[in-house]
Amino acid sequence: MSGSSKDKNRESAIALRPKARILKTLGEELISSETVALIELVKNAYDADAENVLISFSDSLEKGEGSIHVVDDGHGMDMDTIITSWMVIATSSKKDYKKSQNGRRRVLGEKGIGRFATARIADELELFTRTSSQSFNESYAVFDWTQFDDDEKFLSDILFLAEEQVATVVTHDWCLSKFLEESCDASPHGTYLKMNGLKHTWERHDIETLQRGLSRLLSPFFAKQDFNIFLELPEAYSDFNSKIAPPEIIKYPHYILKGWVNDNGEYYFSVSIEAEGNTHEYSGFFYNVLTAGEWELHTSKETPVKSEFTEYERLVDSGPFEFELRIWDRDELENLVQKLGGGIRSVRKDLDAIAGVNIYRDGFRVLPYGEPNNDWLRLDIRRVQAPTKRLSNNQITGYITITADKNPNLHDRSNREGLDNNSAYFDLQNIMRFLLNETENLRYVSKRETLKKSDDDDQNKNGLFQSPDFEKISASLKDDKSNKEETLQLISKAEDDWKKQIKKLQSVLSQYHALATLGGIVDKILHDGRQPLAKIQTEAGLGLEASEDFIKNNPDDAQFKIFEKSFGKIVSHSTILRDVFQRAEPFGGRKRGRPKKYYIESLIQENFSNYEQELKEANVSIHLPETSTLVSVDTTELSEIFINLITNSLYWLKSVPKDRRSIHVLVERKKTGALEIIFSDTGPGIDVKYKDRVFEPYFSKKPNGDGLGLSLVGEIIHGYYNGSVELLDTGVSGGATFRILLNKRV
Repeated sequence: MSGSSKDKNRESAIALRPKARILKTLGEELISSETVALIELVKNAYDADAENVLISFSDSLEKGEGSIHVVDDGHGMDMDTIITSWMVIATSSKKDYKKSQNGRRRVLGEKGIGRFATARIADELELFTRTSSQSFNESYAVFDWTQFDDDEKFLSDILFLAEEQVATVVTHDWCLSKFLEESCDASPHGTYLKMNGLKHTWERHDIETLQRGLSRLLSPFFAKQDFNIFLELPEAYSDFNSKIAPPEIIKYPHYILKGWVNDNGEYYFSVSIEAEGNTHEYSGFFYNVLTAGEWELHTSKETPVKSEFTEYERLVDSGPFEFELRIWDRDELENLVQKLGGGIRSVRKDLDAIAGVNIYRDGFRVLPYGEPNNDWLRLDIRRVQAPTKRLSNNQITGYITITADKNPNLHDRSNREGLDNNSAYFDLQNIMRFLLNETENLRYVSKRETLKKSDDDDQNKNGLFQSPDFEKISASLKDDKSNKEETLQLISKAEDDWKKQIKKLQSVLSQYHALATLGGIVDKILHDGRQPLAKIQTEAGLGLEASEDFIKNNPDDAQFKIFEKSFGKIVSHSTILRDVFQRAEPFGGRKRGRPKKYYIESLIQENFSNYEQELKEANVSIHLPETSTLVSVDTTELSEIFINLITNSLYWLKSVPKDRRSIHVLVERKKTGALEIIFSDTGPGIDVKYKDRVFEPYFSKKPNGDGLGLSLVGEIIHGYYNGSVELLDTGVSGGATFRILLNKRV
């Protein structure tokens, strides 16, 4: 008896009964702000094939009193559409039909919840809508959103009034007509949303935010001519009344970066430096390489062959897209003041308003990318390490354009605000940072050349510790015929030169202070980390041995096989960490030891052996000298030099085909006693325009590079060995070739 009762209960079916307040979650909590809610309603108008949409505010903007109207001249809805589509939560109609009714637009909404944005704005919604087939009537519905505040009501308990009535709102002379061109007649079809009882008091800053959001909703670079947005406010805010248009400031950038990426990773882009009238062009292919557990973006001049990829390589997932970024030097805005009027502060405020990299899908903006303080490319964090070179988020405005059809992996999160943080999104971030890094390098070189030309020639020749020239002052003082004014001018010039020299010294010292601090941190990490790491290795090794012994005696025990696997992973990963410590040791800040005698070829071999696995995975062939040259060197100093050269080559060699990846090292004792080292690879090489910049602190061709490696190499060679390092011209095999000359202590 009891058994049959259980079977009966098991077979019972119980339906979920959602509480009414679930729609409050959809409307108020899923959509983050009133501005976002209004933009969602504008998107709905776009999907309805509207050519014009008006957002109108009532005289009162107070919470609980005012109202907001959203009016469009789209195709409208009849009663059947309201009942079967508009009233159906999460309807799939837009998901099933990717194009708008007239077939000209790719619809923006897919989740069927955008209409509940009205619940975020006001307590009540009145809906008036009319189709072209409704000769004299319009559809009307009223929604009281406060019903959803009742915790006792279920969703099925909520009822709304909806009916067809004689058209009184959507007529030939309805309110939208006054915003259209004189040659156009107001269309007798469309939708009127009247939201009453505002849930938020609208202040001036809210309206500014809305205007900014609407001005960037359609891309200002290729805004569609068949969709217009108008804003209408009460008298106190009448300065906002206008047709929404892109800001004038975007017409006058200092730099323009634009181009495209195809679905197979092929890319083309150009960087225009407006002040020079020069445009630099780049092309190639993007792909990813798994390095230290993370996918790292690389480039190649040749088409990557997917069938030849190993498990450590893959194509980019982002799909095809186009982009255009406009960039300003915020300390050189006089050209904008000249064009736009106002002062520097006004221009900077305008830049702040438009700053950010926007993403547009099918011509419409994807929020929140490009919003104030939305630094989704993390540009400001990058800039902390190299403020003189890196661009910040408030220097850039622009767009990336994608489509729903061709970029399916760049899809929205469930709340429709932002893209999923998947591999496609990370690829998009890495690609954009690569493009910006190339732009930053060109900008850096251009600005340095400009400064070089503007500086006094004599001052330009001064070394870091060379004092200004006082000879002319001395001669003037000794000359009885010279007048006081000329002498004072010479003194003033010497004082200015001295101040410039001090400023240069301060800049260099601040950089090296940062490096010294970093060295101390490295020492601290190595000192405090080695002992626990050694303990982990020892204990994990013992655990692994014990597990292996137990399995020999109990081969069928699955639990100890799991233990063995886990201990094996701990041993393996702790070995990796030990190698990381070993590689980091040369970058510590401890005092150098006295040079000792070593065979330099053996020391070079030891440094390469630290990267044996990485070199093998990258299929890099190594050609090292077989001579035996006895030298007096500090092994730590030498390791710093070669670790930087090896890691740089490893990175760039991944940009050329596997069968062409090699590193060559030559060592030769010169007749003068100096030691010459040639370090060469067959990578893509370094552009000649960067030849004199690669040894400067913070200059890097790597998108996420810190630009300190070659700078450290140069400092060690100059400071400790009275030597020199130079980048030679690219040979027939391509790649980068460095010539190192050590004159002292060798």
